[in-house]
Amino acid sequence: MAREIELKLAFPPEALDAVLAHPLLAGAARQGSRKTLINTYFDTPDLALSAKRIALRTRKSGENWLQTVKCAAESFGGLSSRPEWEKAFSGEFDFSDVEATEVRRTLEKHHAALVPLFSTDFVRDTLKLEPRDGVSILVMIDRGEISAAGRQTLISELELELVSGDADDLLELACALASGLPLIPFDPSKAARGYQLFHDTPVTPQSSLIDPVPDDADVLDSFRQRALVCLSAWSANHHGALSYPDPEFIHQLRVSLTRLRGLLRIFEPALPEGFADDWRARLQALSQSLGPLRSSQVLCDELILPATEDDVDGYLPPLARHAEQWRESALAEVRLQLAAAGAGMLALEFHRALLALPANSASLTGTLRRQAARHLHEKAQAQLERVCSERSNESLHALRILIKQLRLVCELAPRKPHKAVSRRLRALADLQSRLGRLNDLADALPVLGRWVSSDPRFAAPVAFLTGWHAATSLKLRRTILRRAGLVLADAGWQDEKAGASRKKPSHH
Repeated sequence: MAREIELKLAFPPEALDAVLAHPLLAGAARQGSRKTLINTYFDTPDLALSAKRIALRTRKSGENWLQTVKCAAESFGGLSSRPEWEKAFSGEFDFSDVEATEVRRTLEKHHAALVPLFSTDFVRDTLKLEPRDGVSILVMIDRGEISAAGRQTLISELELELVSGDADDLLELACALASGLPLIPFDPSKAARGYQLFHDTPVTPQSSLIDPVPDDADVLDSFRQRALVCLSAWSANHHGALSYPDPEFIHQLRVSLTRLRGLLRIFEPALPEGFADDWRARLQALSQSLGPLRSSQVLCDELILPATEDDVDGYLPPLARHAEQWRESALAEVRLQLAAAGAGMLALEFHRALLALPANSASLTGTLRRQAARHLHEKAQAQLERVCSERSNESLHALRILIKQLRLVCELAPRKPHKAVSRRLRALADLQSRLGRLNDLADALPVLGRWVSSDPRFAAPVAFLTGWHAATSLKLRRTILRRAGLVLADAGWQDEKAGASRKKPSHH
C-alpha cells in the first residue's frame, strides 16, 4: 500500500502558460512526456462504494491500463493524505492486493454490480523538484474535464505530491509558486467532484461551523483542528467566488476569516508569543479588503429593497440603480483581487504556520475556554452599560463584536448534557443578528452621505430611506438593550466564571 501526501492547487485555465513558464517549473526535470489520461470511475448503481468512502477507477495512459483503489481522506487547505492501491488492469478487477481488510471485503462483495459512473479525462505534465537534500516532490499539472450524466466541469489544477520529505516541504514549495501565480488551495478530489456532478449537486458556499471541543482536549491540537476547518471553508469559498456567480461565496469567505480571528483571540494564551497578534492583523487586512462588497449587498438587499413597498412617490428607484452599480463594481473588484497572482499565499502561509505550532501535552482547553468566556462576558457587561449611557453607533458596534466573540466561545463548549449552553448559543446568535442590522444601517449612512454630496438628486431618496428606517431602528435598539441585558444576566455565565477561577492556563 502506498500513502499519498499531496497538496492540490487550482488555477484559472487562462493562467496555464504562466504556470508552465514559472522559473521553478520551467527548469524542473520532466518525468516522461506529456500524457493524456483517460479515467473511468466505478461504483454500484446504489453507490455502495461511495457510502464507504472508497473510490475505484481505471486509467488508460498510452497503451497501459491501471486499476486504482483509494480511500477518502481528510483534506484541509488543499493538503491531504490517503491510502492508495494501484496495479495493472487486464480488463477484470482484482482486489487481492488491497491490504485493508474492510476495504477489500467491500470491493469483493460488490464486484459483480460495478458499473461506470463518470470519467475524468485530462492532459498531465509531470515534473520533479528536489529543492534540497532529502526532499523530492512531483509536480503534476492537469487540465481537462470531468464528465457525468451528460454534464461537464473543467479540471485546471496543479498537484504537489510528496516523494520524500514532509508536509511542510509541500507547503513551502506551494508558497514559492503561489507568490507569483494565481494558485489557490483546493480540497475536493477529482473523484469527489465527479460524484457531485453525477448527482447534479450544486456547489454552494461553505460554512465554517466548528465542533465543540472536550474540556480535557489538548489545547494546541484543539486550536489547530478548528482553525483547519475554517481554513478549508476559506479555500472552498475563494474557489467558489471565482467559479460561480453567487456573491455569498465571498461573504462566507469573510465569515471564515472572522471566525479564525475569534479562535486566535480565545486560544492566544496558549499560542507562541506574537502568533495571535500577527495573524489577527493579517486576516483582518484581507477581510477589510472584501468589506465594500458586503456593504453594497446590505444596502441593496436589506436597506433599500424592504423600503420600496412604502415608496408610493417613487423616490428609491434612482438610488437603487446607483446602489446596484456600486455592488456590481465592488463584486468585479473583489473577483479581480481574488484572481490575482499571490491571492492564495495567505491561506498557504497560515496553513504552514498551523502545522509548525509546537506540540502541547497540557489538556487545558476547558480552562482556557472558561477563562475567555469570563473575560468576554465581563467586557460585554461593561460595554452594555456604555451603550446605555452613550447611545452611539460606535458603542453598539463594539457590543456586537463582543457578542460575536462570546458566541464563538459558546460554540466550543460541550453541548451534552448542558442544554443551557445550546439555549445561550441561540440567544447570542439572535442578539448578534439584531445588532448586525443596526450596524448595517450605521455603515450605510456615511456612504449615502457621500452620494448626496456628489449628486444632490439623491437627497430626497436618502432622506426617505433614512426616515423609513429611523422608527424601526429605534424600536430595535430598545429591544436589543433589553435582550442583551437578559442574555448577559443568564446565571449560566456564573458557572463559566466559577470554572475559570479554579485553574489558569499556562502562558507561552
